[in-house]
Amino acid sequence: MAPMRVGVIDVGNSRTKRAVFDGIRLRPFSGRVERWIGVRVGKGPLPKGTLLLGRDFPPLVRNQALHPETVGPDRLAQASAAWARAKGACVVVALGTAITIDVVNRRGEFVGGLIAPGLRLMARALHDHTALLPMVDPERRTSPLGRHTRDAIRAGLSFAAEGLIREALSHHRGRVFGTGGDAPLYKDLFDVHVPDLALEGVARSWQCSQP
Repeated sequence: MAPMRVGVIDVGNSRTKRAVFDGIRLRPFSGRVERWIGVRVGKGPLPKGTLLLGRDFPPLVRNQALHPETVGPDRLAQASAAWARAKGACVVVALGTAITIDVVNRRGEFVGGLIAPGLRLMARALHDHTALLPMVDPERRTSPLGRHTRDAIRAGLSFAAEGLIREALSHHRGRVFGTGGDAPLYKDLFDVHVPDLALEGVARSWQCSQP
């Protein structure tokens, strides 16, 4: 019997990712997601049979946050995939619209984390709320000395993110997983870089919920 194929979608703040899970691995799905599922993401009811992480099946990690209902499913999905890979304490650093750093203990419990503005959100805030600062594309910098305004902004963004990540990781033990659109800039700070960690977490959580 052919393995069951399941479509997996991660609807983020700035983009939507999708893949097909065959029970062993994820295969990226190319093409318009509307054509794949029959409706526009975020518009109208979801197709019959659509299952949501946290509503229809639980994440692999046990949510031990003080107010568990406020934790985004993306964070729980990423933590679940990291836990499935690490089989022990782990930390997920996600660099997208926001920077999130989440911690799973050795018992597989999501115990919390931090949320900060992402690189592009920081850049946008500087541009929108000052009179003269230009919008820049973030990049990794090795020197905090900017020789002109754009250079200084890029240095500030880079060191703000790197300092945050390094300081947060200094407080936790475990395997470090990096994910998100800007994660490649900081790959050297992670043990493992997994671009589609949230998709993997949804797929693995669904798989483990099956009888």
